[in-house]
Amino acid sequence: MDPGEKILSLEQMDQWVAAEKSGGRRIGFTCGSFDLLHAGHVQYLGAARELCDRLIVAVNSDASVSRYKSPLRPIVPERERMYVVAGLAAVDAVTLMEEDRPLSLLLRWKPDLYIKGGDYAEASLRSADAVKEYGGKVAVVKSGFETSSSRIMERIGVLGAHGAPDIASSRGSRGLVLLDRDGTLIRNVPFLHDPAKVEILPGVIDGLLKLQAAELRLAIVTNQQGIGLGYYTVQDFIAVNQRLLRELGARGVRISKIYFCPHSLGERCSCRKPATGMITRAMREFGVAPSLTFLVGDSDDDMQAGADAGCQTVRVDEKGFGSAAEQILSLRGT
Repeated sequence: MDPGEKILSLEQMDQWVAAEKSGGRRIGFTCGSFDLLHAGHVQYLGAARELCDRLIVAVNSDASVSRYKSPLRPIVPERERMYVVAGLAAVDAVTLMEEDRPLSLLLRWKPDLYIKGGDYAEASLRSADAVKEYGGKVAVVKSGFETSSSRIMERIGVLGAHGAPDIASSRGSRGLVLLDRDGTLIRNVPFLHDPAKVEILPGVIDGLLKLQAAELRLAIVTNQQGIGLGYYTVQDFIAVNQRLLRELGARGVRISKIYFCPHSLGERCSCRKPATGMITRAMREFGVAPSLTFLVGDSDDDMQAGADAGCQTVRVDEKGFGSAAEQILSLRGT
């Protein structure tokens, strides 16, 4: 069976629940983000299914996960998360939950059991009273595994920080180049959020390859006030970066990290250029001194931020990025 056949709209679920109830079957309901499906999820969904005849799983939408977990989540898009959950034998039907809480869905279908997994206490479930009022019951299934999506992400981050050792060499990194994004690497499109509109500027790839060949690390530092203003989301910003990194990677360019400020001009923060927050953080995390750090940008704010952080600054002008790259190599004595 194609797991996609288990994924139902709210209206389809209305009909499915009615048919199952008319057949005398006991309906269980649970919900969650299921961002990175792990052993704890599988164990608790299996245990939940043993408590009922049919199990509904409501998967939080992308917008919902971003609200109650982090603007950087989810990792996996909602449609894919639903498909993976539907692939489990313990799950009979899957639907999307746009709201952060399941109360409206519980009242809509009135399942016999509202089931949650993890370390919840029944008394802490805010929808429990409403379930009991219509005659349903609440059950909490404890996980047999000490794991979570957050712990998996943390471990991935730790593993990612431990790169395989390079072959021993007497030559080390010769410095760090911090790159503005819009107007420096790609054409400046106001409030860019469409990956299809990413256009790498002339001379950028050749210039970056020369800097990389000179053993300079490359990172991006970019203001993105469109996020704070609500014009686009963090996920939109990441999608644009994915397009950029894919095109650069295909030509052999490696961007080590992307730092961004999501705040609007009206918000007070230490990261939005001309403030130095992103730059000082990058130098700290890369372990590179200001004297070996170059800030490349196309605006007065870029130049001020770099200068205030003690870096050497290079402005991209009408001569393009290639000229800026040559300036860095000249300053570095390469």
